[in-house]
Amino acid sequence: MTTVIVLSIAFVIMILLPVTTAWIYYLTTKGEILKIKQDMVKDPRYFSHSFTGMIERALPNIEGNNIKLSRQEHFLRPGDLEKLAAEDSKGEVNEMVLAVNEPMIFPEAFKDFSKEIYATQRVTVDRPGITLRAIYSGDRMILGNKTNIVRWADAADTLAIYDDCSLGMSASAGHVVTVGKNVKFRRIYAPVVYFGQYPSKLIDPMEGRDEQTFLLPVIASKRKAKHVTHENMTDEGTAPFSIVSTRTMVVEGAILQGDIHTDGCVRICERAGVLGNIFAEKGILIEKGAFVVGNVFSQGKIQIGPGVMIGRKGRVVSVIARDKLTIAEDVVVYGYISSETLGQCCPLYSSETARYSEKYEFAPYEEEQLSVRFNSLRDYIRTDDMAYRMNQGVLSVRIPEGATSIRRSMFFGCRNLESIRFTNTIKEIMDYAFMDCTGLKSLSTFENTSLEQVGVSAMENCKNIETLRFPKCIKRLKEACFAGMTELMEVSFPKDCELKEIGEHAFRDCVNLESFVVPDGVEKIGVSAFRGCSGLKNISVSERLKDQPGISELKEILPDLKVEYRIDAKDQEQQ
Repeated sequence: MTTVIVLSIAFVIMILLPVTTAWIYYLTTKGEILKIKQDMVKDPRYFSHSFTGMIERALPNIEGNNIKLSRQEHFLRPGDLEKLAAEDSKGEVNEMVLAVNEPMIFPEAFKDFSKEIYATQRVTVDRPGITLRAIYSGDRMILGNKTNIVRWADAADTLAIYDDCSLGMSASAGHVVTVGKNVKFRRIYAPVVYFGQYPSKLIDPMEGRDEQTFLLPVIASKRKAKHVTHENMTDEGTAPFSIVSTRTMVVEGAILQGDIHTDGCVRICERAGVLGNIFAEKGILIEKGAFVVGNVFSQGKIQIGPGVMIGRKGRVVSVIARDKLTIAEDVVVYGYISSETLGQCCPLYSSETARYSEKYEFAPYEEEQLSVRFNSLRDYIRTDDMAYRMNQGVLSVRIPEGATSIRRSMFFGCRNLESIRFTNTIKEIMDYAFMDCTGLKSLSTFENTSLEQVGVSAMENCKNIETLRFPKCIKRLKEACFAGMTELMEVSFPKDCELKEIGEHAFRDCVNLESFVVPDGVEKIGVSAFRGCSGLKNISVSERLKDQPGISELKEILPDLKVEYRIDAKDQEQQ
């Protein structure tokens, strides 16, 4: 019996020991923050970027009319096309065409281009019935009436698509796509896509809509319902919940401030709206003048009525149908539109009686310039945490009086943001709030705030900031908060600063930072706090911190660094 007990105890120890050891190791070890490549995401312009990347790498090594891609390829220039057209042509071009720094032309003799076309200047396909395998413009592009694309078309700037076109697998642009009538497609992408509209007359999708509504957060708390009406709306003008249903879901005369998940169909009635996403196992109908701010996904068909808006300016969303996708006129979608079966814009339009425009126009595009100024503290509080995330139009931000924090990821990736004006009531800049704001130069009134904490990666990669002056009340700088500030040259703290902690990687890769004085009250300096600061020449720090990970490693990383170990007020008290 004793032997059995002993063996049982030994067996339990054998099982638990590795688990216990691993758990203790997990609790006592803090790993490094992973540096995530933010550009490693699905690229809706993949076909174009892959093709143009190959071409541009090979251009410097062109020999005659040969270019080395995955194999040696023969190509034609626009001048070669004109010579070929003068000869006995069969109406087909079987060579790749490269129009580098010269206009791309389409001679009357040719109606079928069976290989790719690469052009650095503007492109106009102005003859009906022409077929192109794939075409890229490094500027703007027009696909005139009855253009047939076999694979893909892409423009670095804008793409204007006129009537009766077939767009193959993909049509995309860097800024704007306009789509005429009776256009067939599989996938279309641009930051803004106008359906059933022409460059000369584009509607304003925000006309008659309250812009503040589109900045409200999506409410995740769920209800079971099949019909949302004005009776569900609060004084704020929204129905503040998400819907989970197994049946057909209808939103009528209301704005749903949440998502819809249903095993049935979804119908968004005229002028109604949804601030979240829509996921439906069956069909989705979005009627005239309605809107959806989030993504729209259906395992069945999607039908979008006239005047509908999906997404909002500065935020890319997806509209995806497993079955057929039909879109009416005057529709605006911010982002990616896809049908696995067939997408069609204004299919009821009669091409047989159409009177085509004789003059084509390029789609207009002007860089949006947005100064974010909240009308009140209430508007700021009601705004979704990620309302301006990745919005490239944001140039300046003014935080309203009374605000105590900059919320998590609120201005993440606003690469054109140049200046921020803080209110003196700000106590915290939360995680990722201004991460990757690479154009940011000015932090107005930063040193006059009530700032106590800067969050994880809050200003990581804000590479154009040269100076950081902190207020007395700052207590904690968290992990990687100022990492990658490559132009940062000066960091200063008040003499009686309350700073307690400099987190891991806090100033990593600040290559122009030459000197740093660690305030007296600091108790912790995390690992890699100054790693990659290759220009650092002098650092002054309390002697009691010399064994902190962020200081001790500097002796190996920067052998020429002059470190001053001083006795501060706290040291004197302890002595």
